[in-house]
Amino acid sequence: MTPEQHQQIGQIYCDALELEPAAREAFLNGACGTDGDLRREIESLFRAHDKAGDYFAVPALEVAAGLLAQQKNPSLIGHSLSHYRVLSLIGAGGMGEVYLAQDARLGRKVALKLLPAIFTSDRERLRRFEQEARSVSSLNHPNILTIYEVGVAGETLFIATEFIDGRRCANFCVADG
Repeated sequence: MTPEQHQQIGQIYCDALELEPAAREAFLNGACGTDGDLRREIESLFRAHDKAGDYFAVPALEVAAGLLAQQKNPSLIGHSLSHYRVLSLIGAGGMGEVYLAQDARLGRKVALKLLPAIFTSDRERLRRFEQEARSVSSLNHPNILTIYEVGVAGETLFIATEFIDGRRCANFCVADG
């Protein structure tokens, strides 16, 4: 698949994802036209999205509770977790923080999703964190990131994944350039 095709698939998928499910069929008919391969790729992304379910979605009340419960933690930037050197914060939400890191063993950039220490005693959070990792790792599609490791460093649980630099669209990252 060429970068241009990947970009096109990503753009159509993101645009369709923002529509109500009832409007997606007509949109995809217009966007894909007679290109059956394009249509199949986008439909496979929706099947993967549906299979993953709500593992990536966090209710607003849960996010608010997490924000209220958060304590000011020292920055991890410049520190190491296991064999990963934390470079920068990518994002944060109800289930934790995501950092850009350098894998010292393999010399590659990774994304580290951390479950905050405040939640490690919550069995339901731990279950969901591990379930997210299992769900994503069970999906096999060129447009879904790869999970490298689920690990623990001290009291911090993390998922190390492939890092894809690009703009975010729900659970899909459209690679730049």
